[in-house]
Amino acid sequence: MLNTRDHIASELKKCAKSFHYFAENYVKIVGMDSAVLPLKLNEAQRLIISRTMRNNHTMVLKARKLGSSTVIAAYYLWKALFNKNTRVAVVAHTDPAAKELFTMYQFMYSNLPAEMKVSAVRNRDNRLEFKTGSKIVVGSAGSESFRGQTYQYIHASEYAFWSNIDTAIAALFQTGGANATIIFESTANGLNKAHELWGEDNGFDKIFLGWKIDERYNLPHCRFKDLTEKEREYTRKHKLTSTQSNWFVNQLRTKCANNWLIFNQEFPATAELAFVTSGQRFFPDPWPVTGYSRGIKIYKEPQPYRIYTIGVDTASGSPGGDYSAFMVLDVTNDNKIEMVASYYDKDPPSDYKEEVYDMAMKYEALAVIESNSYGLSIIEYMMSKAYPHMFRDQHWDKAKNQWTPRYGFNTNSKSRNLMMSRLYQFITSNRVEVIDGAFISEANSLAFNARGKVEAPSGKHDDMVMAVALALMGLDQVHDLVEEVAAKVRPTGVKEMLKWEQATGRLFSEATSEDFSPDPVHEVLNDIGVW
Repeated sequence: MLNTRDHIASELKKCAKSFHYFAENYVKIVGMDSAVLPLKLNEAQRLIISRTMRNNHTMVLKARKLGSSTVIAAYYLWKALFNKNTRVAVVAHTDPAAKELFTMYQFMYSNLPAEMKVSAVRNRDNRLEFKTGSKIVVGSAGSESFRGQTYQYIHASEYAFWSNIDTAIAALFQTGGANATIIFESTANGLNKAHELWGEDNGFDKIFLGWKIDERYNLPHCRFKDLTEKEREYTRKHKLTSTQSNWFVNQLRTKCANNWLIFNQEFPATAELAFVTSGQRFFPDPWPVTGYSRGIKIYKEPQPYRIYTIGVDTASGSPGGDYSAFMVLDVTNDNKIEMVASYYDKDPPSDYKEEVYDMAMKYEALAVIESNSYGLSIIEYMMSKAYPHMFRDQHWDKAKNQWTPRYGFNTNSKSRNLMMSRLYQFITSNRVEVIDGAFISEANSLAFNARGKVEAPSGKHDDMVMAVALALMGLDQVHDLVEEVAAKVRPTGVKEMLKWEQATGRLFSEATSEDFSPDPVHEVLNDIGVW
């Protein structure tokens, strides 16, 4: 190929216009066998770039060795080479990792043909600076490398392994320009802040890259023919081809020492399997991460003849503290319980109490309010409003020398174990339809600690989980509410009876005469043909 001025100009124009052309024709990388190879974009790499070009805030959760760091480095190098005064920040989780990433940039730059190289005025100490004013700065999350500058492109590499994710991210965002392109990219590291970021509705375009996307993860010949039932189930569940199944079993047994936690973290097939913890998961199977946002959620409006409970967990409302959460359950049929409304936020109890009261009134729900600490203020408010449906137990009043009702649910070591056992029973037997994003996020992280107690890992929360558990405890006292609803709303006429049967799951022939005592208003409506 002649290296004429016209040809060089033509190639430069093509490269400036198309990252893909530049990457596959001019970028060199070090292959698995240490050979110098041209960068041929795989499916995962193409997906990262196409999504980044559409959304300047991207979050990549990935299996190992898919080439995500490589393609991001090539993309940001392309931006710096073909745009003046472009500043790139590459943030690694450790100093050695930062050095390794900078070496990757150096290698790509040094292996460009001379006509592609913008003159470098600095190429050392984790800084690659060009004559055009563009620069690439590489450092660790805890370094001072990025202070005093504004960056148009930021790569947060293996951010799930940063020692202080909240602080580092806050500092990083302060360095980003108004329309900065930011790529968060990492394998999973348990159920830490990175897991929370993945589940939040935070404006980032989420990309999951499981091991199945890599064509290298196929093994033509089966080394093991004695597959366990769990291995067969994994193959069926994730629809593996025979060669993928061969690779998976071989990798699990030989490289991961038959440790499913290690395999699922290193080579996740789904985003949920990527987030594992060293402790045993409380719920055996994770739910797909749906994301959640704060505030009120209404999934289903109140319906006639239905019975509801509301579980209420209360926090201080401080920005760094726990969430206040409540969950309204439709418990009309205790074999098919539905989540119908929820609340999840950090409002102070003075504001939260009104949200609880309004929602309890809306559904006429039995209110099961945790009486520990801040929950007492919610109970007092509900009592001051003369709310009629309150969960209570009997308490021996020494002063009055008699048993008196004590409102709310007192959570102690004994009652908490009972509550968590009931929650586990109803959830794992699919007697509760799980749809709430905040519950899913918390339930996926719930685990046994070293002392055998079920709790949220450090930096996570269990407030919505507790709200659902409290609502389920209301089943013990919901019979009073059932009788009240039956006396208050009595269907008449065939259409109303059918509605009643559909709502309650009971047959009209099984109902007693008291269930259908005629209401004068209903009789009139029936007579004039409204029903």
